[in-house]
Amino acid sequence: MKLKMIFWAIVYVSVYIASAFTDIKVCGFCGGVLWILGAVVTLYALALTFISGRTLKKFAHKEPGSGFVPDKFTDKGIYSCMRHPMHLGIGLLPFGLALLSGNMGAILASGWALAAAFWFVLEIEEPEVIESYGQDYINYMQKVPSFKYNLKCLEKGLYGLKQKPPLQENSKVEVTGLEAKHYDRLMDLITFGWYRKFIRQAIGDIGLKDGDKVADFGAGTGRNAVLMREHIGSSGEIVGFEIGKEMKEQFLQKSRAYKNILLAEKSIIEPLKEEEKFDFVFISFVLHGFTKENRQKIIQNAYNLLKKGGTFAILDYNEFDVERAPFIYRFGIKFAECPLAEEFINTDIKKILQEQGFGEFESKTYQKGHIRLLKAKKV
Repeated sequence: MKLKMIFWAIVYVSVYIASAFTDIKVCGFCGGVLWILGAVVTLYALALTFISGRTLKKFAHKEPGSGFVPDKFTDKGIYSCMRHPMHLGIGLLPFGLALLSGNMGAILASGWALAAAFWFVLEIEEPEVIESYGQDYINYMQKVPSFKYNLKCLEKGLYGLKQKPPLQENSKVEVTGLEAKHYDRLMDLITFGWYRKFIRQAIGDIGLKDGDKVADFGAGTGRNAVLMREHIGSSGEIVGFEIGKEMKEQFLQKSRAYKNILLAEKSIIEPLKEEEKFDFVFISFVLHGFTKENRQKIIQNAYNLLKKGGTFAILDYNEFDVERAPFIYRFGIKFAECPLAEEFINTDIKKILQEQGFGEFESKTYQKGHIRLLKAKKV
């Protein structure tokens, strides 16, 4: 550790000395270009250093708070993308600062310092790591490059820091507090009005008709129930299943003008007794927030509540490769959603439905296949 600190001190001091004894500066248009490039490199270096440091703190210690030096091998987060992100960040930082300064001496010196840093890591640092972690690290070397200049590595690093086990307590399916009180407004705001139009279209695609009886699982604010009533008329019935305090209040507020929209204050993962009463069970962006075991309970409840030939309509994420999805979906799933969402996306829901007695599947996709309305009949 002392050798490493001395090495990096020499690198930074050499760049500073070179800048102090050189008066040649790049100005004008070229200076502006160098400044922009320097800002990008500096921010990238700082992000690399921060993310890799936090990743080591989270994953590279046998016991939390066991010291600064890692004592456990990790290939999590940013370390799944490159082997030495922290060293790359520390090495790039003086180069980025030199570019920002426009000082030619500093730029030249930082270039040589960066090359020296790479040599130090590969020739001095890496043999020590191999000695510490043995075959695990040798296998890791064969799969992961030493350094990689790629913004996606930062993305992976951030995802790794956010990563939590796919447990029910880590779910965000039950919205509470201010977010719950203003849920519909927030959804419309963050989607620029898209969600309001989308949910209306999706409910129209369910196939509801006048007189149908519908169970709305995870009914939320009641927005969906009111939209469904437009299709079932006054002769049908909607029962919303919801247990969230703020959501129940909004549901009752929205539905108070309609005698055929009712609220059942029951959890959808507890056994439901209203057997074979409904033509449809609808669940919208709720199923992905439950563990595999609880999903099966929800599906069993839907089966029990439906008449024979009745339809279970699931509006939720489709199955797709999250890692290859466009950034907006990748970011939403990994940052905004709960850990259970990605596991749900990788699950064959049709197979689970078949195992619990459903068949005759129909599906309609939205948002380039990333969202799906899946309909299954009780056979």
